[in-house]
Amino acid sequence: MSTTKYSRLFLAAAVVLASGACFGQAEIQLRARQLPGWDPRAREGHCLIRVWVDNRAEVRMRGDGIYVKTLEGARAHDEGSECSQPIPYNNVRNFQVRKTAGRSQVTLAQEPSRANNFTATIVIEDRQGGGDDYAFDVSWRAEGTDVVNAPAPFFDEVRGCQDLVRQTFLSRNRRGAYIDFDNFADRQIQGQNPGNGKGYAKGQNRDQEIIQGRGSARSASESRDITYSCVFNTRLQQMVSGDYRYSNDGYRTNQRMILR
Repeated sequence: MSTTKYSRLFLAAAVVLASGACFGQAEIQLRARQLPGWDPRAREGHCLIRVWVDNRAEVRMRGDGIYVKTLEGARAHDEGSECSQPIPYNNVRNFQVRKTAGRSQVTLAQEPSRANNFTATIVIEDRQGGGDDYAFDVSWRAEGTDVVNAPAPFFDEVRGCQDLVRQTFLSRNRRGAYIDFDNFADRQIQGQNPGNGKGYAKGQNRDQEIIQGRGSARSASESRDITYSCVFNTRLQQMVSGDYRYSNDGYRTNQRMILR
């Protein structure tokens, strides 16, 4: 068999493997239907989430957006989720998830907060095989005097982080390579050192936040998942640093053109 035929077979096998790997990480994005009495300025709100899940899936909620991500098993999908208002873009309290249908566990993994851009994350585990319909009621009460339904400057800061990471990536790789970022990013305030003499001095990094997220890097011959991280100075409103690292070995068809 010729070298050309071997190369074609190898490329086809790589595509099949990549497709199989991506299938378990498929994500569906949609806007929630509006329940009767929809009122974005109400003090209390709730959503009726209806999804079909086989094995393991993650539901993220931000504003009136619902994102259903398949983690394992057949592709999960929405089955008519509805909300009485968007999740507010400010702090909420009494955020609760109550399962009303489904044979396995539904867990609130992350409540909405400024650190995650007011995004709730709910994980569904269904290990019994064959998949099942799940329904759960998500409820909350807004804090403060105003219910904020416009996105905060969070995305400007995240976009600044992603732009810095993209510039770093492009400076290290050949023309034709590119990088994509996931829809979500997390941020956290750097912890203060209690004064034990290690690392930063106490209070030195109190104005810094860490922005972290995931994405994928690609070229004509390779595809790899990445994680990225930036340090943002909240007082100066400046991005201090940003970098990325590869989280898997990826799929490569040319050993001489390696993503860096």
